[in-house]
Amino acid sequence: MARWGAKFDVDCPGCGRASLAREPDAPHKVFLPAELRPYALALCQSCHQVLLLLSGEPGPDLDPDDLPARPAPVLWPAPGREIGEQVPAPVRRELIDARAGLRSGSPSAAILHVRRVLEAVCADHGVTGRTLFHALRELRHRGLIDGRLLSWAEELRELGNEAAHLRGAGPLGRQEAAGAVELAEALVDYLYVFSAKYRDFQVRRAKPARKEGRIAVETPAMRILRKSGTPFAVHPYPHNPAHTKSRTAIAETLGIPAPRMLKAVVLYLGHHAVLAIAPIGERVDEHALAAAFGARDARVAVRAEVVRIGEAMAADVLSPLALPYLPSVLDAGAARQDSVYVSSGRHGLELELTPGDLIRVTSARTAAIVK
Repeated sequence: MARWGAKFDVDCPGCGRASLAREPDAPHKVFLPAELRPYALALCQSCHQVLLLLSGEPGPDLDPDDLPARPAPVLWPAPGREIGEQVPAPVRRELIDARAGLRSGSPSAAILHVRRVLEAVCADHGVTGRTLFHALRELRHRGLIDGRLLSWAEELRELGNEAAHLRGAGPLGRQEAAGAVELAEALVDYLYVFSAKYRDFQVRRAKPARKEGRIAVETPAMRILRKSGTPFAVHPYPHNPAHTKSRTAIAETLGIPAPRMLKAVVLYLGHHAVLAIAPIGERVDEHALAAAFGARDARVAVRAEVVRIGEAMAADVLSPLALPYLPSVLDAGAARQDSVYVSSGRHGLELELTPGDLIRVTSARTAAIVK
């Protein structure tokens, strides 16, 4: 008597979903020989991916529609790299669909979904209503991706445009699609997974610093000063997470004159970010700052740009000492003080050092940059 095909409950690597899989029905039944059991060949009912399953002992010889689906692990194809739980759902869906297109033998579909991955990333960062070409450059301008990642994204965008239109050279191949999916995975990992892991790594690497019998966790700014042999003093102050103090309030708490309490302001000269270090009571003159760098004009960075650039922060507090890779300028008035105070990169701690040491560590130039 002919044996019925079985029904399985699987996590399909082809479509990335919990799916129903069945052994092929007649007249196209393809059963593995009995000696190869408990393995089974099946088709995912969602994406029609062929699957090799560890099916376990065969069930009763009944119509599978009369039986519940049996759970079965998938032995082949191997699942792709895990998509981090930090990845937003719209980005995740497009990446899963890109993988499914690749596995189902449709390179053009895979590449189109890779392009949609880029669109989902832009939308997730609030860059909408523009062409993808301009949206990717806006991500670069905000400091969310660097120049190399922009080049990757541009290649993927152009490849997606090719997949969306007929061309004389013929259809795109699987090798191009596989490369596109891998680059999209790497881009998503960088933005949503490894950037966060790097920040966690920095926190774990922080060493305790002692001050007047108290222990404070060393921030990246403090570590830079320690490793460079720069003398500095740590000044703790009371901090309530529910009521974050402004730098003016911190100066009042510590009894520090406003000209000695400095703030860090990120600005853009065209596409290039720079750092202005100035007293808290003064406003940075954008025209004067641009002139200090020989540029025509400057603009203050928006919060999203500052957060992305400030990955060296220990928390959400920007310290000029933790951004040595940004070209910096210290206000000439602050440079004449005996000592200055800057953020440690963490609420509750201020760092005191001489202006000369601040200039040396940050490689800052000096200029009159406040109004």
